[in-house]
Amino acid sequence: MNNCLAAESGLDAKQRLIKAGLEIFGTFNLEGATTRQLAERAGVNQAAIPYYFGGKEGLYLAVIEHVINHKASRVRPALRRISDTLQKEQLTPKEAVNQIKTLFGVYLQVLLEDNAATTWARIMIREQMQPTKGFQLLYERWIRHVHEILSALLAVILQKEPTDPNVILRTHMLVGQIQIFLAGRETVRRRLNWDGYDENSRRQIQKAVFDQLDLFLGPLVTAV
Repeated sequence: MNNCLAAESGLDAKQRLIKAGLEIFGTFNLEGATTRQLAERAGVNQAAIPYYFGGKEGLYLAVIEHVINHKASRVRPALRRISDTLQKEQLTPKEAVNQIKTLFGVYLQVLLEDNAATTWARIMIREQMQPTKGFQLLYERWIRHVHEILSALLAVILQKEPTDPNVILRTHMLVGQIQIFLAGRETVRRRLNWDGYDENSRRQIQKAVFDQLDLFLGPLVTAV
């Protein structure tokens, strides 16, 4: 019984440290965050960090694992469906655009919810600019898969190979149309007098993104 209680206590401490890590690392980054800040926010002894995670960097990687498990996992079903469709069918450019919209709809929902811009999304954005060991995890288990599927869809529209540098670069531009609502959140908030991203604002953002996709990709679809 005591062993069970100890295990539950340990699990609770680890979960609280990961939750604290989302906030602290999102604010101060890996180098700027201190173990004292992390422990105080989690309400645990400082020694719990090396005990459970081997140190501050281990906790940081555990936070990224948490993000992947709880966020990327919600995008994977859409990625699998689109991947299966690409393997089984010869998509038309118009169908490829619709598949991009399907993926973007899911991606927007995941990225713009639950105060993402002030917690885990900051970590993701910072990893692009100042990559640590955590970026390899993010890239291999999330970013690369999204990028490759979008490249395959855009290649259908452009009538090129998915590995064509132009396709990859333009794929990155497409992804940027979503990420700007995280990196540039404050500008949008002030221009529209929004407190944050609620359900109504997310619907408006999705419509704007889809309209932009039609504007960007529409001429390419009709030209094929």
